[in-house]
Amino acid sequence: MLFCAFALVAWILFRFAAPTQTYEETRAQNRRDKAAAIAQEAADKLYGPPRWIDQGKGTVQLPIDTAMDLVVNDYQTKPLQASAVKVEAPYPAGLQAAAAAPAATTGSTAVASPSPEEKK
Repeated sequence: MLFCAFALVAWILFRFAAPTQTYEETRAQNRRDKAAAIAQEAADKLYGPPRWIDQGKGTVQLPIDTAMDLVVNDYQTKPLQASAVKVEAPYPAGLQAAAAAPAATTGSTAVASPSPEEKK
């Protein structure tokens, strides 16, 4: 009978005096919660519905998949054309002929600048 009473007291003590979280475990749990909240916020921005950032300026936040599809479609529908940037002499005088040779083999329509010997 004494043994049963001791067992009951021991069970009550162990049951209700269970170890609580330590300070470090609490801090670790808080860090995990904050990291999960940040990851959820990032996922909402990347994959959430489109929304206005600034309607006056026309700035919209798009899901990343939609934005990538729009960029791919834009590049596929854009016609190929020569750049409007004019470059006079991008290479030193002795390297102009060598630099023009690889451009001719790739099939581009770029015209090489005349070498100093050709200008004379």
